[in-house]
Amino acid sequence: MTGDAVPGLVAVLAVTVATLAIGTWGLRFSRTTSDFFVASRSVNPRLNASAIGGEYLSAASFLGVAGLLLVGGAQMLWYPVGWTAGYLVLLVLVAAPLRRSGAYTLPDFAEARLGSRVVRAACSLLVVGVGWLYLLPQFQGAGLTLESAIGAPRWVGPLIVGSVVLVNVMSGGMRSITFVQAFQYWLKLTALLVPAMVLLVVWFGDGRPAGSGGGAGWSVPVAGDGAIGLYTTYSL
Repeated sequence: MTGDAVPGLVAVLAVTVATLAIGTWGLRFSRTTSDFFVASRSVNPRLNASAIGGEYLSAASFLGVAGLLLVGGAQMLWYPVGWTAGYLVLLVLVAAPLRRSGAYTLPDFAEARLGSRVVRAACSLLVVGVGWLYLLPQFQGAGLTLESAIGAPRWVGPLIVGSVVLVNVMSGGMRSITFVQAFQYWLKLTALLVPAMVLLVVWFGDGRPAGSGGGAGWSVPVAGDGAIGLYTTYSL
């Protein structure tokens, strides 16, 4: 490991220790099944909003959008617009009814509403499938991050992240996860805003880059041969 990697290693260790400490602290509040699965539905709105924000600012948002813009240009901004709209639909049409129902999981809710074990099984398979589709790019992001920050092999990132999350979930359930996600939201928001403020200061000084133009189709979502703008917008 080179000397340049030492600050990155210190930062990674600090975040890991803080995450484990907060998760372990949340253990003292988890005493019942309801505590473990849904934090007894007693999380205040501000903490819950911070936790949702921490989940939303994942590797996909933190790294993926930057990569998409680098590769595809300004039209890639349609992707975060699309999944933000989808996230709001999820909160209104899925999360809110699930909370009101008293069910712990989506399969519980589906079986209670439709009275079908088959629907419950299908819902369980879909949840697991979506979970894997979500986890794989997150693990990839963790591997790339640690590789860039401290020069670690790419497999180290998924191993560390998976272990830390597993310990937090098993020790304190959703209450611990909620505390950790709220902490990570403010940490990630700071990590986004500080460089942004620095860039603004440089831009308003003498470092403002010359405009390069986005081309005629920069505002068309995922523009390309045969792309239909309105249809692609709704698809996103």
